[in-house]
Amino acid sequence: MGTNSVKGPSERSKRVALCVAVGLAGLLVAALTCACGELPLPGRGPKPTAAAPIATAALVPARWTRLNLYDGTINMLLVDDASPAHTLYAGTDGGIFKSSDHGVTWIACNEGVDDRLVRSLALDPTTPNRLYAGSWDGHVHVSGDGGKTWLDRSGGLSPYEVRALAVDSYHPNRLYAGLTRGVFTTTNGGQQWFPAGDFTGTLQCLVMNPEEPNVLYVGTAEDGIYKSIDDGATWFRLSSGPGKVSALTMVPRNPGTLYAISEGKVYRTENGGLLWIYVDSYRDPAVARCLAVNPKDAREVYVGLQDGLYKSSDARLTWARSDTGLAPADVRVLVVDPIDTRTVYACRDTRLYVSTNAGATWQWRSSIQGDTAASIQAIQNDPKHGDVFYASASSGGLYKTTDAGLHWKHVGEDLPLSSITAIAVEPIHTETVYLGSEQGFVFRSADGGQTWLPAGGVTESAISSLVVDPQRPQRLYVGTSDRGVFRSEDAGTHWSHQGGDIGANVQRITIDPQGPQSQVYALTNKGVFRSQDGGESWSQYLSPVADMAVAVKGASAPIVLGQTGSSTITGLGMSESVTVVPGARIAAGAELRALTASPAVPQTVFVLVDRQGVSRSTDLGVTWTPLGSGLEGRTLRALALSPDDPDLILVGTDRGVYCYSPAGP
Repeated sequence: MGTNSVKGPSERSKRVALCVAVGLAGLLVAALTCACGELPLPGRGPKPTAAAPIATAALVPARWTRLNLYDGTINMLLVDDASPAHTLYAGTDGGIFKSSDHGVTWIACNEGVDDRLVRSLALDPTTPNRLYAGSWDGHVHVSGDGGKTWLDRSGGLSPYEVRALAVDSYHPNRLYAGLTRGVFTTTNGGQQWFPAGDFTGTLQCLVMNPEEPNVLYVGTAEDGIYKSIDDGATWFRLSSGPGKVSALTMVPRNPGTLYAISEGKVYRTENGGLLWIYVDSYRDPAVARCLAVNPKDAREVYVGLQDGLYKSSDARLTWARSDTGLAPADVRVLVVDPIDTRTVYACRDTRLYVSTNAGATWQWRSSIQGDTAASIQAIQNDPKHGDVFYASASSGGLYKTTDAGLHWKHVGEDLPLSSITAIAVEPIHTETVYLGSEQGFVFRSADGGQTWLPAGGVTESAISSLVVDPQRPQRLYVGTSDRGVFRSEDAGTHWSHQGGDIGANVQRITIDPQGPQSQVYALTNKGVFRSQDGGESWSQYLSPVADMAVAVKGASAPIVLGQTGSSTITGLGMSESVTVVPGARIAAGAELRALTASPAVPQTVFVLVDRQGVSRSTDLGVTWTPLGSGLEGRTLRALALSPDDPDLILVGTDRGVYCYSPAGP
């Protein structure tokens, strides 16, 4: 990972090749020959042979390629035993997928689902093709056509991860949703949800007794197992149960028998939780991840481990390795087909394995490619590390890449809200990252996004801009959509309103890092305002402009972008700021946004031309050059540049993150 030098052509070519390999998702060979004329990018095609002279290679045009933001990790697998083909549904970090051929092929089923981080699924036992999906952002969706289309049914739910769903066996309009912060119930199919009774601890799992749907169990991360016998209205702790529970499994046809996994070990009760015993008799040091029971023969039990799988065929008296063709594999999901119980499914990250002989042998069957069509809210680069970027997806959390977009990791597990509208990275200690949400809250991470804590509430208004003062890292500024500017002097813990009547709708805040005192600029619905005393007082600086950016490399003045179709900018700042007026090769009337100065190349600025693409100017707006094809028709929302690679550019759109690939031979 480079930090202070421009990468050489060979390294850039390697990364570009990998970028397209990910973006095209295995379709590169077809793309080289398709009728639409998409040509291979530099470094991405096969090496020339003796029959293919290098001298005749065609010039490859610049273009944009969509990246795989979601990895498709399988979180939940359902078998619809009512369907003739035993249809499979998978809830993944990449959406909902459906297979009608026992997992050989998958189709995405996400129409109407905003959050692609699907953590739970449930089938209606009485109505064919009706199923429910719970997501990371606290939403529940319902489908009445086997997953083709979905409707949001989240009224009354809290914005926390929906880790489990259960449908009442006798009254299917009654559902239970297990969120990390409690259980909710509905009696009208999700039209309106209400909180159930209270218990302590972070909910990890929930199961319902199908024969007595009023009986529920939840496992918590800190406080053991709770049970309710009145539809969740009240809960009591099972004092004999294990403490830190990650999974609960109820034995079909014998609901008094449950298994629990606690700190990687397996426990069992046969009397509804009154007494639990340790049944980890296979004595494997590996951590237990999941468990499944044969619904027709409760003596058959499968335990998925960190490095494979064990099976018992004699009611847990003896255990044997049962993972030929599977190990070593970190098995996270196990499902036994309820009709053909010799068929067992095991999931490891994005991969599905199948055994057709009750676990004796396993075969890899398919992998799920996560849906990349996420609506992006914000993108931010790391000021020191050129391959590190953060991206937030609308109703889908925060993601981080450390390899220029080739792979992304969801780093928002500790965030209670997913609508992240602004991202800021501290310029000096770049492991410190701040987020602003649509609900007016700020969150802080001190370890590069691994863990998060609430920094403090700003106001009940969407945060549109968030910046860190480079000279005083404890000082933050926030711009909101209808409440003006706020400042914090203690890393976001406390906030005060700043700015007076400079305009309620703040579109951008920038800080001039030069000089003994940081100058702050705010672009609002009334124009550009400047503060020279940390936001205590403001003065009119420029008339309304389209956008504003941080200073050009080596200069101390802000850059402002004039409105399209207008050549007049007025104000006291005309003699100080660098004015960029839309010029040649930008269509008249085009909506311009996200003006950004290159941190690596002086005099170079970029602008998003909505539904057209990205244009670059190397002479501060005198002339403009469009950068490749591939973004036509897209709503462009955010742009981020690498501080040490001038060709590493990421753009957030209404349909995912795109990476720039420059022209080359």
